[in-house]
Amino acid sequence: MPATLTRQPSFRRPRFRRVEAPPPFQLTGRDLAILHAVARFRFLSSTLIICLVGGSSQQILRRLQLLFHHGYLDRPTSQVAQIAHAFDFGNRPFIYGLGRAGAHVLAEAGIPLKEKLDWTTKKARATAQFLAHTLETAETMIAFELACRTHGAPTLIDHHDLLPYLPEETREDDAPFHARVTLKTSREPLTIGVIPDRMFSLVFENRTRLNFALELDRGTMDIKSRQLVGKSSFRRKLLGYYQLWKESLHTSQWGFKAFRVLTVTPSEKRIENMIAVQKEIVGEQGSNLFLFTTPSRIAEKSPLADAWVTGKGAPAALLP
Repeated sequence: MPATLTRQPSFRRPRFRRVEAPPPFQLTGRDLAILHAVARFRFLSSTLIICLVGGSSQQILRRLQLLFHHGYLDRPTSQVAQIAHAFDFGNRPFIYGLGRAGAHVLAEAGIPLKEKLDWTTKKARATAQFLAHTLETAETMIAFELACRTHGAPTLIDHHDLLPYLPEETREDDAPFHARVTLKTSREPLTIGVIPDRMFSLVFENRTRLNFALELDRGTMDIKSRQLVGKSSFRRKLLGYYQLWKESLHTSQWGFKAFRVLTVTPSEKRIENMIAVQKEIVGEQGSNLFLFTTPSRIAEKSPLADAWVTGKGAPAALLP
């Protein structure tokens, strides 16, 4: 009788705990690109890393595994809840943050990390909701980056890289992209913070620039609430940006001659509601200061194309 062959169980590395003796490997230029990409966005899924860095998906997934087990990348444990809500079936991509070894490698490569831009969010803040918001913001900005790689497109200056272009006083600030405005209320003046999810510029060959503040709405925030203290709402955000524009803080604090506020929201209905609230604030005619779109609009066209709707309700493209 022939001998019975038994299949040996395959070795499976732990998902969120590093092995004690990972296989040896040498860092490559692509590994450095991966670390830099994760540092730029604080957290990225393997899917977004592949999209941004390019190359063989399987090879990058193998490199990500090695980078994690050697301490160059982290896998925040809170993603267990996040990926359970974000994906209904199939393999779920890991989410990565920069590890201490990765930060050291970037510094040695001449890519110092800007602590004042708070990319190094404390692990305690990396909740499932925070991860989801960060990933969706990154997905939007990666769409811009890929669009700007096409022939004839403007150059993207994204968030961290804007720092040298800001006024000197702002560059020295611990929170250079955070502004504070004072709103007039029926009771007494109220000071609130204006904190964009992302800021970036599009630069053309003639050195002209278009400047933007990005707001990523996941569909969970109240749009119409008039409560300005103790509760976040999209109306509060609109009030803040409109006051910032009226006070010309975009110029004095950020050095922008002009700028626009881009909002990405899940549905056409939320766009309608946002435009309605915006008209209550700026006047029934609406304002071209505010532009709105959805992820599906961006995917169908391009973030640079006519995927946007102005505060006046008209279709618009970002490029002139």
